Amino acid sequence: MALIATKRGLSLVLLSFVLFSFKAQAGQGHRIEVSVRGLGAEECYLAYHYGDRQFLKDSVASNEQGSLVFEGGERLDPGMYMVVLPGQKYFEILVDHNQHFSLETSLDQLVLAMRFTDAPDNQGFYDYLRFLNAIRPEMNRLQEAAGREGLPEDSQSSVIEKMDSLNAVIRHRQDVYMETFPDGLFSKILLAQRDPAIPESFRQDGRINDQKALRGFYKDHYWDHIDFSDDRLLRTPVYHAMLRRFFENFLLQAPDTIIRYGDKLIRESRAHPDVFRYTLWYLTNFSERSMVMGMDAVFVRLVENYYAAGEAFWMEETALSNLVARARKLKPLLVGKTAPDITMYATDGTPVSLHDVEAEYLVVYFWESECSYCQKETPALKELYDTYRSKGLEVYAANAEMDQAKWREAVGKYELEWINVNDVANKSGFREKYDIFGIPLIFLLDSEKRIVAKQISVEQLKGFLPSY
Repeated sequence: MALIATKRGLSLVLLSFVLFSFKAQAGQGHRIEVSVRGLGAEECYLAYHYGDRQFLKDSVASNEQGSLVFEGGERLDPGMYMVVLPGQKYFEILVDHNQHFSLETSLDQLVLAMRFTDAPDNQGFYDYLRFLNAIRPEMNRLQEAAGREGLPEDSQSSVIEKMDSLNAVIRHRQDVYMETFPDGLFSKILLAQRDPAIPESFRQDGRINDQKALRGFYKDHYWDHIDFSDDRLLRTPVYHAMLRRFFENFLLQAPDTIIRYGDKLIRESRAHPDVFRYTLWYLTNFSERSMVMGMDAVFVRLVENYYAAGEAFWMEETALSNLVARARKLKPLLVGKTAPDITMYATDGTPVSLHDVEAEYLVVYFWESECSYCQKETPALKELYDTYRSKGLEVYAANAEMDQAKWREAVGKYELEWINVNDVANKSGFREKYDIFGIPLIFLLDSEKRIVAKQISVEQLKGFLPSY
């Protein structure tokens, strides 16, 4: 049991360097006066968070006394900003409604010595951080005790009770803060990190009696405390971290599941165009880069439903066209789709259609004789073929190289008795139809030529074949 159990996996202690802004009097432009004892005359920078990245906003040289001013005629986009000092030191400040304030601290104690003027939200947050620092030793002690093996049941109950008590103190401190700054960004973040209230129907004798149902409840209510109309969340690392934890760690990595919860979240994110944009971008990037087989179905779904439908208002026309074209190329290759037919040529020049091959399971193997990975996979696939051939397995080995002499030599060298074909002129369009960017490339088809698995190794292929 974690001492501070937030559903986002972001312990409040780990937010020790994070500051967020609250409502204050707004002025024209921005002016942030900074004084750091022990700094001297150095180049300093003002940067901001956006998602999981940081971007430079301004640079100013401090004077010999360590004082500097970040100022400008335009207001800054509200969010979490970083004052970056020499020697890889930095601290973070909240820039929100009030963008005219000052702060002073010490180079050797950036958090403990921090004091603000005209920025009660920032001051209150640093007070909160110092409160957390003060109770950290006790928190660590309790966490260590809770994880100790062989702890007697009565001692374990005592530790859990103390942890719950300390959590209650922390939660009360958060409540006071949120009441003081109800529209503050940090208040929104504190609220976002809170678990949804668990219905009493999940409990029996004080314990959760149905973990599966509880997990389903959390999936459906994970985003309950997020204000999707507040784009300030984007200029902190919190929203991105929540997206990553939910879609990469919390949900089952299955296309249908990702699509279901992704569509639901996108609908909610429409409360603000920038939040919608970031949410759609994240899901598109996640699904396109995922190493989980079949996740390209999510990518295709997103492109068809949102980008091709004209909702990506931020995209330049050429980039949008390329994205849509990419999705159209991938769609025929999705798991469950009928594999595109191709006709390539055997060693004697006879045309062989992929769809004419009758087999319970058909491996489509794109390879080249001089490819180092193919030189490892080809013998392994031959061994698998020899084992399963009598049980309905066939291989359509589509050689992709231009030198037919080398191809024929390799067929003889490996004693390949499966279907060997080549298409030097690419008359079949196999390179485009099967989106070949690298080899070896393996597809497994069923008796109806539907794609069962793709882009897998020979070792992984074994797991998709029936055991006899």
